[in-house]
Amino acid sequence: MRKPIYHVFVTQESQPDPLGEKNTWWTKVGVAFAHHGKPGLNVVLTPGIAVSGKLVLLEPRDDGDATQDTPV
Repeated sequence: MRKPIYHVFVTQESQPDPLGEKNTWWTKVGVAFAHHGKPGLNVVLTPGIAVSGKLVLLEPRDDGDATQDTPV
């Protein structure tokens, strides 16, 4: 199987804390592969996950796979 060129995440911002700062939580929901010989991507979402909101595609990092609910 080919390696994905992107990991697909849904982001969610927390409510502001007393200082007005927010955290963003990243949840991995799938991967994306390049089409064979044509422009475009195939996005494959993890089965059983309900997705809404903004999807973010990030290139895989060399230091391992970012996992669910990683605060940034």
